[in-house]
Amino acid sequence: MASKAYSSILLREKLAFGAGAFGKDFVYIFVSMYLLYFYTDVLGISAATAGSILLIVRFIDAAFDLPFGFMVDKTNSKWGKLRPYLLFGAVPYGVTAAFLFFAPEIGEGGKVFYAFSLYFLISILYSVVSIPHAALNTVMTDNPEERAHLTKYLMLFSGLAAALAGSITVPVVAMFPSERSGYFFMGAVTGVMAILLLFLCFKGTKEQVTTSELNENIPFKLAWKTVLTNKPFIFLSASFLMMQISLGIRGAAGIYYFIYNVGNANLFSVVSAAGGIAGLAITFLLPAIVRRIGMKKFYIAAGLLTLFNFLSIYVAPVHIIPLVLVLNIAASALTSVALFAAWGSLPDAIAYQLQKNGLHMEGVYYALYNFIQKVGSSIAGGLAGFVLAAFGYKSGMTPTARGLEGILVTAAIIPAVCALLFTIFIFFYRTKDKNKKESVEKGVING
Repeated sequence: MASKAYSSILLREKLAFGAGAFGKDFVYIFVSMYLLYFYTDVLGISAATAGSILLIVRFIDAAFDLPFGFMVDKTNSKWGKLRPYLLFGAVPYGVTAAFLFFAPEIGEGGKVFYAFSLYFLISILYSVVSIPHAALNTVMTDNPEERAHLTKYLMLFSGLAAALAGSITVPVVAMFPSERSGYFFMGAVTGVMAILLLFLCFKGTKEQVTTSELNENIPFKLAWKTVLTNKPFIFLSASFLMMQISLGIRGAAGIYYFIYNVGNANLFSVVSAAGGIAGLAITFLLPAIVRRIGMKKFYIAAGLLTLFNFLSIYVAPVHIIPLVLVLNIAASALTSVALFAAWGSLPDAIAYQLQKNGLHMEGVYYALYNFIQKVGSSIAGGLAGFVLAAFGYKSGMTPTARGLEGILVTAAIIPAVCALLFTIFIFFYRTKDKNKKESVEKGVING
């Protein structure tokens, strides 16, 4: 396939791309951090039921992501193949995000149906905007260095979204007469923000690599076979799934940990803000570290540090507040490090397949990665609900000593086990072709 040179991406385009990441991920992170707590302590359904909703929806949703990614790869419109989904998906996504955190005064069965329906809808709509956005960096430029810069903006703005979602929610909700009204207000603000920033991303970005250059007529059967024979992607996906469960269950249980174990909900905001800022600061240093030691060693180091950190949180006395703050701020910062490793490894796995058969299937790969992210987050939320229920946690009641232990296990031990697993899986990740000395693309960092 003949190469074609493109001009450098303007700063305003990179910022627009980052704005889209902030808009879609603020909703995603807000949901990951607070939806389980909202279901149990605001909407008033049991922890086991809430966990079941979070888990079951993703299994239903599983039938959507891969066909949707395949459809995205075949899209051809006057706006391009990816940007139309940002344009038409923004409003439904934002409106659904707002009503996801609305607590209607209806019976138990009605609440469960409402929660299930809205969560299913936001899951589908997240795919509609997230898969095309994540794949934008493959069509905005054919320059690997520029793509790396776009990935940095993706991580930067997603990190900002995480820091803001974690730091402002508890104080803002506390300003209202009830958590019911406070969370609905936050949901509405989140939804409006998502709409505006996704529109900005649509308006401010351009697709320079056309669909005709990206093998738009790949049969679905061939695409699926290609994915299943891409060993680096298989191991990376297994690692990424464990990472999402590890970080997701920590995020879902974090608010419970600070409210009940530590006894100060406001510290959750402090940790989220400080950890988010620290993670963003570290992100600027990570490319240099990766260039020096390689992505695979960096990924393994991130996993081992995450494992040690979660084990330390488990054994740390909760009454020693400075220690609690340091360990949990470190946990928040390590989230950015781990995600940088996971997302930074994906282009290599795609390039490995590309050098084998020359097929451009970025939409399919990003759809699968997006699906894995959602599955991991939902397993985390579901598992958190099940573990809390198993340890006797009941909404609206002060946890017993056993309930407090259940929260601690959920917030530290389970994430630690998953961190160990995602580190082990990455040991088997290899993207270098033994028959080739160099990567298919200049600038790709191989494991």
